[in-house]
Amino acid sequence: MQFKDILVYLDQGESNAERIDSALAIAKAHDATLTGVAVDALPHSSILRKLGVSEGDAVIERTRAHAHSTLEEFCKLAETAGIGTRTHIIEGADGKAPEKLSRLARIHDVSILRQANPDREHAAFVAELSEEVMFSSGRPVIFMPYIGAHEIPFAKGLIAWDGSKAATRAVHDALPLLETMKEAVILVVDPENIEHYQKTKPGEGLSRHLEAHGISNSVMRVPKGDISTSSVIMNELSNSRADVLIMGAYGTPKLREVILGGVTRTVLESMTVPVFMSH
Repeated sequence: MQFKDILVYLDQGESNAERIDSALAIAKAHDATLTGVAVDALPHSSILRKLGVSEGDAVIERTRAHAHSTLEEFCKLAETAGIGTRTHIIEGADGKAPEKLSRLARIHDVSILRQANPDREHAAFVAELSEEVMFSSGRPVIFMPYIGAHEIPFAKGLIAWDGSKAATRAVHDALPLLETMKEAVILVVDPENIEHYQKTKPGEGLSRHLEAHGISNSVMRVPKGDISTSSVIMNELSNSRADVLIMGAYGTPKLREVILGGVTRTVLESMTVPVFMSH
């Protein structure tokens, strides 16, 4: 099983170059076609003027030029790497860029997006794009941290497992990645509160299932104690030296906001390695 059709979100951020490198490496490992997507979706110049932005036409033109130049550079890098590409620009001044990106993601195996950097002016827009795709596309997402990825292709994965529908979907969506890894660690937080089949321990069933797919794995059960589930996950992610975290995404889209579960939000805000999520 492989990812054959991958989408990667491109922008002018400092993490863009490393995100392209990671996407190219994943595409190469899976012999996949890579679709680069840039966004050209600022409001109309008249609206920008009302918002106090002078020279609205010039701002719009720069945004359009940046989108095209980003895709051109992406295509050059992909050609050098021998990766087949497609490109797409999301246009419009209707505020529907997140919805449009989500619809595009539905016809790809997986989307590679970015973690929003809270110190950058477009952090809210990047977060909205990413969260809409995660919750509305029906397809898995790989979030790349703005500090960059450590190792691509991934060699060791940490699976945050609670037996839920979201976690189950994440594991099965991630099988193309897991099958190429040297090792996977199944992390069960607060195992006493995890429902599982009788006469087994939490995580044992998943471990056998992964073994059936030829995936070497181990199970780690960690009581939560007085700290949060997200803290346990982040601690074990560091201790295990995993290259990627695989977990279900919890939350619901509501109008133009996305209400995230506490664990999901914390992980997205504090991630230091790529995070593979499904909802």
